[in-house]
Amino acid sequence: MKKLSFNKKAIGLLGCLLLIIASCNRKFDVPPSNADPEIDVTMTIMELKARYTAIGDFKRIDEDEIISGVVIADDASGNFYKQVVIQDETGGLPVLLEGNNLYTQFPVGRRIFLKLKGLMLGDYGGTIQLGIDSSRSDDGRFLNLTGIPQAMFDQYIIKGSFHNTIIPKVVKPSDFTKSLNDPLLSTLVQIENAEFKDADINKTYADPSKNTSAINFTINTCDRQSIVLRNSSYARFAGINVPDGNGVLIGVPSVFNGTLQIFIRDTADVQFSEIRCSGQAPIPTLMTIEEVKAFAGGDSSIPAGVYIKGVVVSDTKNEAAGNYRLQDATGAIQIRFANASVNPNASLGDSLTVTVGGLSLSTFNGGLQISGVTVSEKSGTGIITPKSTTISEIIANNRTWESSVVTINNVFITILETNSTGTNYLITDATGSLKSFVRNTAEIVMPASAERITGYVSIYQSTPDAALETQLTLRRQEDIEGGFGGAFAAVYTFNDVTNTSGAADPTPSPAVDGLMFGSFTAVGVSANSSASGRFSFTGWPLGATNGSDNFTGNLDTTRYYEVTITPAVGRQMDLYKIAFTLQRSGTGVRQVAVRSSINGFADNLPVAIDPPNSNLTVVDEKVVQISDAATTAQNGCVVVLDATYTNITTAVTFRFYGFNAESSGGTFSIDNVRMEGVVK
Repeated sequence: MKKLSFNKKAIGLLGCLLLIIASCNRKFDVPPSNADPEIDVTMTIMELKARYTAIGDFKRIDEDEIISGVVIADDASGNFYKQVVIQDETGGLPVLLEGNNLYTQFPVGRRIFLKLKGLMLGDYGGTIQLGIDSSRSDDGRFLNLTGIPQAMFDQYIIKGSFHNTIIPKVVKPSDFTKSLNDPLLSTLVQIENAEFKDADINKTYADPSKNTSAINFTINTCDRQSIVLRNSSYARFAGINVPDGNGVLIGVPSVFNGTLQIFIRDTADVQFSEIRCSGQAPIPTLMTIEEVKAFAGGDSSIPAGVYIKGVVVSDTKNEAAGNYRLQDATGAIQIRFANASVNPNASLGDSLTVTVGGLSLSTFNGGLQISGVTVSEKSGTGIITPKSTTISEIIANNRTWESSVVTINNVFITILETNSTGTNYLITDATGSLKSFVRNTAEIVMPASAERITGYVSIYQSTPDAALETQLTLRRQEDIEGGFGGAFAAVYTFNDVTNTSGAADPTPSPAVDGLMFGSFTAVGVSANSSASGRFSFTGWPLGATNGSDNFTGNLDTTRYYEVTITPAVGRQMDLYKIAFTLQRSGTGVRQVAVRSSINGFADNLPVAIDPPNSNLTVVDEKVVQISDAATTAQNGCVVVLDATYTNITTAVTFRFYGFNAESSGGTFSIDNVRMEGVVK
């Protein structure tokens, strides 16, 4: 007797992993890595099936045996009910499971290991299955196999890696023996040159009214062979018309009472888009975007021969390369082209006809999309009138309105965060708030407010476990109407400073609508700058010695650089940060702090070094210290401003203090002082 052999260390780790996953209460069973546990498989699927020798002769497995296989069919589409089908290099086997939404745990492509002791082999009409027990039908005529209860899944099933590929075997209906142990049964197969009978062309895959539990079709090949295609009326694709072309049929074959039949996973397994055996070309099917979106539900596919028409409502400058948002009278969808060579390079307002038959409907970062598009045609231009709405209505209808163009009235706009690719804004109206990400490539300047703002609804999910975020994506500057102000970045360059220009910066101050930026002045230090093109003065408080980081001096509140910012009447400003370049001479200051009039210059403001600079460090979170050996310009000094600096309506003055210089002739220099915020 073969023994079941487990790697104890691996099982221990697996147990810990399962415990962690359970404690997190995750909806989906997703392991931290795509790896198989170290388990010794003791027999193949066909070796197991060989034990079942007669129809109706149900057999319990009493030995410690284990098999492994990759899931080739699950219950995602509803055409396989309370079962998954697995396959190894020798054959395939349906595994009956008493549970719903099995695809969340055992999706197509996942490897699983089955501990067989205590399970039972049986058959259904001549197709061998694996379950846990047998029971009689209500009329007592048939002996049926029962599935493994959900509460016992972990007792018998060990989950392995994802994304394993099983390539369908190309076969003909005549290749099947229809015997109990036919190695082709319950495997993934492919039949070529296949088509529906002429009489079935206008029929649906099954009965969507569910008056009939399942429907059989005869699939013919051009060499006059046939096989039965059986579809459940509970399948999500039951109400879809079968395609009228010829092509490839993929599915899982079985035998029922001597009849050879095949089950598809979803309509993507029916790739009938070629010319029929008779020479008749298939007629493409135009569907609305709303009809196509109805196929979504987990990763799913669109029937062969389908195309959609719509107007491009996105702009390439504020959209990922190869992505478009397409809208018709019924709805909108994101489409993604397979590569640059098939990209139509469409613009906002272009009418586009797109072939989507056989392609995937899936989610990426939370957003619904059709991916892998290769065929499209521009057909003039079109107009989509934006829906006038509110933010609360957008959030309530985010999935229905996803990728559709909307207009929101009377909004305020603030900066949330900026990264290397763009900026996140918060858009607020009287009913709520949502985010809007603007790529740097979009060249859109966001104001502090707008009478109207237009864009398409998008959905973003940062991680699979994160909440969905409803967002508004703008296309171009014209999407913003009315309003005033906006984000600003005002920079003092000190370009006109010389060693005779005095204590005030003669360079014209930055100009921002709604704000007045005063000139930098030097107070309590030397009469003139010691250098041109930057603000650099001597006469700072002493307290440092060459080569030492031990300081004896302190900040002197009578010696500083000063600048004032004043909002215009009726305007407000939010200040987010001040960044500047710092420089010292060989005997200059070693420490710098910044204060403001908001608290009467009573305390230093928090500072940071961004980007990191080995010559600059932060002391006590509020003082920048420069290395003794550094005498050139050093970038990275950032003053961090909190909520105290929002909604400001009066003048604010900032003072820059240098101290702990090595000599009175040592300098403290600032340059490229950048002030960021929003005026509104």
